[in-house]
Amino acid sequence: MSLATAIGISSYKPPPDPPGLVRLGKGSAMSTQYEDDFDSEEVDEIQSEDSPRGLRRAANKSKKLESELAQTKRELAFMKAGIDPEDSRMKYFVKGYDGEMTGVAVRQAALDAGFLAPPSDNSAQSQAIQNSQERVMTASAGAVMEDGSEDAAYSRMAAAMEEGGSQAMLEVARQYGIPIESEM
Repeated sequence: MSLATAIGISSYKPPPDPPGLVRLGKGSAMSTQYEDDFDSEEVDEIQSEDSPRGLRRAANKSKKLESELAQTKRELAFMKAGIDPEDSRMKYFVKGYDGEMTGVAVRQAALDAGFLAPPSDNSAQSQAIQNSQERVMTASAGAVMEDGSEDAAYSRMAAAMEEGGSQAMLEVARQYGIPIESEM
């Protein structure tokens, strides 16, 4: 006979679990009934912005917003300078620039660094265009615009007939490539 049987413990059964307890494993239990650990005043204090936790949240939010504002101002300055931050060649300049964040200053720095081409001298280019247009106008000043339509050919032949007779009209017909029966 064993000692446990001798003292009468062999038929021992543990008492049933009290209501609201769940067995998790060997010897551990967890309550399913939750009690509020906070008073309503403590909850209000945590949610209040005057509390230390609320002030920390506000400070973190402020830092985040300041960072976003600085990034937005930076992007705006580059856009005003005519620099596309998404351009692969300009990304190096955008990443490395740490000067004044105005469009003029950014553009000047990009010009100085060679990322942008200097503005071309439009006055020399426009002067060359104007000179070539004047040469064309001078060359065409004495020219008469000729209409090659069929109506224009008939009207010219009629005018030639009135001025110089049939021979003048035949000459105009030859100029337009009209075949003349006597020459065939």
